[in-house]
Amino acid sequence: MVIIPVVIQTIHKTFTRDDRRYYIFSVTGRDEEFLYYSHMFRPLRTLMFGRNFIGLLQRLMEKEGLCIECGLGLSMTGGVGLDSGDYTAWGCSVDEANRILTSLKARLGDDGQWIELF
Repeated sequence: MVIIPVVIQTIHKTFTRDDRRYYIFSVTGRDEEFLYYSHMFRPLRTLMFGRNFIGLLQRLMEKEGLCIECGLGLSMTGGVGLDSGDYTAWGCSVDEANRILTSLKARLGDDGQWIELF
């Protein structure tokens, strides 16, 4: 089996909200937008992908108290999540998610040190 390298095309947005760090980015050859977030203090992180994340983000940012990932939920088409040691994967394997995150970390250099693989 040939594994195609993952190339991060564009990092659209980075921000922090409710003790979580967020990156929204695109991967070359994929139509979806990706969102990775990690809680700063708890073992909680997710890589999700779907359509129109960037378009929905502005409206979601205006509503304090609304979690970004919950607001994007209906646009999500897959991803991998970890919450306190429990994994969930839908439409994406942990290996695929880790390849994407490894590429994101490499693209970000020192700014990506906080990103953890699954």
